[in-house]
Amino acid sequence: MLFITNREFKETIETPDADTLPRPVTFDLDKNAPANSVFYCERQGAEQYREIGSQSFLERLKESPAKQLLIFIHGFSNLPEPDIFPRVEKLQALFDAREENLVEVVPMIWPCDNDLGIVKDYWDDQKSADQSAFSFARVLQRFMDWREEQRDGDPCIKRINVLAHSMGNRVFRETLRVWDRYDLA
Repeated sequence: MLFITNREFKETIETPDADTLPRPVTFDLDKNAPANSVFYCERQGAEQYREIGSQSFLERLKESPAKQLLIFIHGFSNLPEPDIFPRVEKLQALFDAREENLVEVVPMIWPCDNDLGIVKDYWDDQKSADQSAFSFARVLQRFMDWREEQRDGDPCIKRINVLAHSMGNRVFRETLRVWDRYDLA
């Protein structure tokens, strides 16, 4: 499963050059501050992740047999395991049961808090949601730049949908606001 995140890894936050990708990565669940960096990754199994880089990520989405893409932005108080990835697998299974290769679900993971207390998590996660907008606006702009590079060759013509759950709507709203202010202006 492909995914995008601005959650920090235990490894360095600097993406190595394309020659050294893919690289294995591990989420640092004790850090809930959004990274300025954005990581384009693949989940190979529970707790098994690797960073593949934006070019490889976008090419794999383009080559996917799925007719449409669904970007899933989770809500507050969700961790990659056991929350986000298993839910995305269930959602993917529902789409596949409806029609094979109709939709490929791609989670966009922002850093939720990893401490006890649902009320405290809600307040802490609001800050992470707002700050994640800057990172994810860069993802939107990266896609637009990549799409322009493909224009004369073999463009990606897949329909892209977004499903934002709970506080994921805040992430999405703020991402669009930041993207409009800093990139589209």
